[in-house]
This record gives sequence, C-alpha cells and structure tokens, in this order.
Amino acid sequence: MGLIRSATLGIVSCTSLVMLASLVIAAAGEAQSPVRAKPATATAQSKKPTPERIREVQKALLEAGHDPGPIDGILGPRTKAALRQYASAPPPQALTPAQQIIAQFNRENDRAQSP
Repeated sequence: MGLIRSATLGIVSCTSLVMLASLVIAAAGEAQSPVRAKPATATAQSKKPTPERIREVQKALLEAGHDPGPIDGILGPRTKAALRQYASAPPPQALTPAQQIIAQFNRENDRAQSP
C-alpha cells in the first residue's frame, strides 16, 4: 500500500513539475516577446513564489541531482533549466525528502496559478 502511494505521489509530483516547467518555459518565451502592460494587483503579487520558497526548491533540486545554480532565491535561467531537467526525468519509485519539497512547491504554485 505504501509503495503504491509513493509511486502515485511520484507520478503526481512529476506531473506538477511538468506543468511548472511548462509555465517557466512559457514565461521565458514571454520575456523575449514584446512587453504588454498588465495592471498591477495585490493578488498578482501574492501568486509569485517568495525568495525563501525558491531557495527551498533550489536546495531540493540540488539534492535531487539537478544544478539550479547558486541558492539565491532567484528563479533564474539555471533554476528554470534544473526544473525542466527534473520534470523530464522519469518519476521516482519513492519520493526523497528533496522531491517532497519540490512536489509541495508545485502544489502550492498550482493553487496560486488557478483563477
């Protein structure tokens, strides 16, 4: 039962990371396209991951064997590349503590991205 739950969590977390990686890739594409003015709202600011949370994810990516660059709390190109690399890897059989942190980050980010 525990093995099935771990495998299911692995698949769910991998799916979440794939969705996060898609958002990161889309954001990178938007950064290269002409800038469109968007109205600033308090809710838009609250949807952004905090530097502390990004640091936690960077540490988890490093522990999972993916190089996010410096652990600086900035969602930069190396962190985004590490997220894409993590998302493209096959799901683990059982989640490591680092993978649990990444999965939690994705769940929180998915809820924040939902309208």
